[in-house]
Amino acid sequence: MRRLLYICGDSFGVPDPAYGPCWVDYLEKLVPSHHVVNLSRVCASNLMISQQVDQALDQADHIIVLCTASTRNQTRWNNQIIPYSIHSLNETTPFDAQQLAVLQSYTREFFDLDLAIYQNKCTIESLLQRLTDSAKPFLWDQGGFEHVSYGGVGEYFAKWRQYRSAFNLWDHVKSKQHRPYYHIQNDRVHRDVAAYYAGWIHAQT
Repeated sequence: MRRLLYICGDSFGVPDPAYGPCWVDYLEKLVPSHHVVNLSRVCASNLMISQQVDQALDQADHIIVLCTASTRNQTRWNNQIIPYSIHSLNETTPFDAQQLAVLQSYTREFFDLDLAIYQNKCTIESLLQRLTDSAKPFLWDQGGFEHVSYGGVGEYFAKWRQYRSAFNLWDHVKSKQHRPYYHIQNDRVHRDVAAYYAGWIHAQT
């Protein structure tokens, strides 16, 4: 019986076949012993990624987590949780012009980056502790949380250093275009990331 590998994250884990394979596609081929359940979602916030982790903990044998930037948020709309980034309140969202204007106004008036960083730090610490308590094998990528591209210089999450992925996918972005969803356009990076995670899984089994 095939084991279950869950991937929890934002767009960096979302395949986009129109633009060619990404590391998730390669990884699926490298670990035939596992069925890959990919919960990653474009523009997911750390809160949504935390919810993905909760879902994964019920069934996963191995878990990969991709964290994201503090400039992400979410709202409930049409009975669905819709993520958005304050940097892309535009046509890439499902919101109409009036709704976008409301979100843009709210962001300008009330978004506080320092508070958002603290809130996201707490969210990431919580999901990492739940993963640790589960005793299930996992690796995590700090991703966009306080990434150097945003000017981040602090050190976070030292308690979970042993579980940190050798790859931060945000380090390999050359363009901030919406597509491909997985952002990284260097195929060699995708193959190296897939080989790294496959090697970790093989070492656990």
